[in-house]
Amino acid sequence: MKKTILRIMGIGIFHAVLYLYVVPFVIYPQFGKNGSVFSVILAIIISIAVLGTMGLNKQKGDKNG
Repeated sequence: MKKTILRIMGIGIFHAVLYLYVVPFVIYPQFGKNGSVFSVILAIIISIAVLGTMGLNKQKGDKNG
């Protein structure tokens, strides 16, 4: 349970840093709207992947006992 909470908090921190600092101050001035859209899509894919691994770990634990 502790690992799950840490992963969800990590995703939240990742998104906060991305949307409050990286996108407006780094990506948007350099690449414009296309760069911002790409970074948002990439962040969503990373979050889905992290949440998906949480489901895999739970299933793996169920098989072992």
